[in-house]
Amino acid sequence: MASIAQYGVYYGYAQVVSSTLPPEDTAVLPMVMSLGKNPFYNNERLSAEIHIMHDFQSDFYGLEMRAVVLGYIRPELDYTSREALIDDINTDKRVALNSLDRPAYQAFVHHEHFRH
Repeated sequence: MASIAQYGVYYGYAQVVSSTLPPEDTAVLPMVMSLGKNPFYNNERLSAEIHIMHDFQSDFYGLEMRAVVLGYIRPELDYTSREALIDDINTDKRVALNSLDRPAYQAFVHHEHFRH
């Protein structure tokens, strides 16, 4: 994956697929995704970590997740403190929500990729 995308933070939409979760938890929702090695945590392996911007009512570990990446926010960075990392994550979330507010991006909420 890293050969086709650079390490960094991306935004788009994601959906948890489940027949047991409440409908609000299986909606297509805004997300940010970190693609890289997360140097602050000294990870050695490439990972893609998706954060869905929603307060879930229950745990969804082990369930299928679908995602569409629509844009790039910034490169992967190393941080001198956890607080600085959290500040940037909060900025990333605001950038994602502002970007996804565009009508052309909102159309992806109804994309066939999310139908099940």
